[in-house]
Amino acid sequence: MSGQDSNRQQQADELCALQAIYGEDAVQLLDTGSLRFAIPDAASAPHLQLTVHLPESYPAEHPPVLQLSDSCNCLSEDVLSGLARDLESSFKAGEVVLWQWIEHLREQWPTIDPQQLTSDATAAVVEAAAAGTDSLLAAELQVAELEDRGSGGDQQQKQQQQQQATRTGQDDELQAALAEVVAAVVHGEPFTEKRSTFQAHLAPATSLVHVEALMELLLQNNKIRGATHNIMAYRIEQSERSTFLQDSDDDGEQAAGSRLLHLLQVTDSRNVCVVVSRWFGGIHLGPARFTHINNAARELLDACGYIAARDNANRGSSGKGKKR
Repeated sequence: MSGQDSNRQQQADELCALQAIYGEDAVQLLDTGSLRFAIPDAASAPHLQLTVHLPESYPAEHPPVLQLSDSCNCLSEDVLSGLARDLESSFKAGEVVLWQWIEHLREQWPTIDPQQLTSDATAAVVEAAAAGTDSLLAAELQVAELEDRGSGGDQQQKQQQQQQATRTGQDDELQAALAEVVAAVVHGEPFTEKRSTFQAHLAPATSLVHVEALMELLLQNNKIRGATHNIMAYRIEQSERSTFLQDSDDDGEQAAGSRLLHLLQVTDSRNVCVVVSRWFGGIHLGPARFTHINNAARELLDACGYIAARDNANRGSSGKGKKR
C-alpha cells in the first residue's frame, strides 16, 4: 500500500471512528471536501466551529489545516488563535489527531471567560435595536443564555445535561473505550481465496466495553459492515481470580466463532478482541474457510505480539536437555 493510500485509509477510519463516538450528525461534510465539527454541539448557542481540511500527507507528515470560529462571532481573534495554536502543537507525524482536537476544545469551552462573551453579545443587542423587535429579542435571548453559562446555576446544569443527551446516547464509559480503541485498533492485510476475501482486525480489550467499542467502531465502516460474516472472539484475563472472561460470535458462520476463540486459547493470547471479516465470493470453500479465518487472525495476533511470548517460551522449553 502506497503512502497516500495508507493516509486515505487512516483518514476514512478516523472519520468512521468520530461518527461512532459523536454520532453521524456531528460531522458535517462541506462542499469543499472539508469537515466541520460543532463544539460542544450544534444545538448549543453559542458554540465553536472547527473546520478542517485533510491534506493527502495527513497523518503521515502534516496536520489537518484548521479554521476556528464561533457561532455568534463573540470571541476575539486572540482567543481563537490561541486555541488553534494549542491544536496545531499537539500534532505528531504518523498519528491521527482529530479526536484529541475535539476533546481539547470541549474541555476548554467551559473555561472561556463568560464575561467577555456577554460583553460582546450585549453590544450586539444595542446594534440590533434599530433592526426591529424580532432581532432585538433574538439578541437578548442570546445574552441571557451566555450569562447562564457563567452563573453556575441550574440553567447551566440543565444545558450540560441536554448536551450530553445529544452525544449519541453513549455513556461515559463507552465513550472512553471508543477513544482507546480508535487509538489502538489494527487491521490486517486482506487476502483472497477462490473469490472469498478475508481480513482480520484486533484491539486490546481489558473489559467487555472494549469489545463493544471495537464492534461499534468496525461496523461504522461501510465495507466491514457489508461483509458476509464478521466473526469475533475475545479473551480477557481476570487477574484477581486467575480466570478468563471469554466468548465468541459466529455472525452466521456456524462454529467459526468457537474456533477463533480456541485459537486465542491455544496461543494463550490475552486481553485482546479479534474480528475476522469474510466477504463471500460465490464459491463454497467447505472446511477450508475455517483455516483461512484462523490464519488471518493468527497472522495479525503474531504481528502485534500477542502470541510471540508463548511461542518463544515453548521453543525454549523444547530445547532444554538437548545436546548441541
